[in-house]
Amino acid sequence: MRSKAAFGAVLLALAAGVYTTTSGATAAGMTVERYYTAATWSAFDDIGVKDNGGPGDVFTAQQSLTTLDGKSAGVVNGYGINLHKPYVFFHWTAARNDGSSLTLMGAVSLHDKTTVYAIEGGTGRYDGARGTVTLTDAGKKGSLVTVRYRI
Repeated sequence: MRSKAAFGAVLLALAAGVYTTTSGATAAGMTVERYYTAATWSAFDDIGVKDNGGPGDVFTAQQSLTTLDGKSAGVVNGYGINLHKPYVFFHWTAARNDGSSLTLMGAVSLHDKTTVYAIEGGTGRYDGARGTVTLTDAGKKGSLVTVRYRI
């Protein structure tokens, strides 16, 4: 897994500009928030056999977290471990400026333009949250992140 390709896939797949208005009026009683993420730092380690993307290789990254109108909402940090191509297991934590955090994880295909992660847990406003985070390619803006959860 090359770092640029992997990070691009992460951005297409992942965690988190917060749309500062939250809709609690969804039919299923889910709260929905929207954010953008964009790459700020990344690294890749070709562990073991030098195969540039084989099983066990590790990718780490940091991303900015912003509202849909471009205001800073926090930061996302995480890592990915290559499984068999094109699958990668990712673990991400979004830390919001208000002190709350949301952790998500899942195995995704790097070929998918939209990916869904399970919410593993959270703190502050996300304490006890259960739901999903969907990442969709937003072009030059990075990834559009849609967080759907209930407490």
